[in-house]
Amino acid sequence: MLRALSCGIAAVLVAGSAWAQVSLTPRNIRLDALTCQDLLSLSGDQRDRLLIYLNGYFDGGRGALTWDERQAADRIDRVFAACKSTPATPVLRVFADVWSR
Repeated sequence: MLRALSCGIAAVLVAGSAWAQVSLTPRNIRLDALTCQDLLSLSGDQRDRLLIYLNGYFDGGRGALTWDERQAADRIDRVFAACKSTPATPVLRVFADVWSR
């Protein structure tokens, strides 16, 4: 019984330390100063979160009342492609261009 309890506690501690290692350090990012290069240099999770945030930012600014998953994915893909080809461009300009189409 004691051995099973010890193994259970060890498993929780190992899982907890593994979870702590993958947590992200929160950042504050000035959107008006963010370039495509900055976006591309973020880790995968940070980049995904920022792209999702910016999608909502632009949809909200245009008063969108529905979320079209395909349209959002297409727009984010186009933003990502544009950023790869023009890394010095401000991200807000790329989003504005893509959302205007």
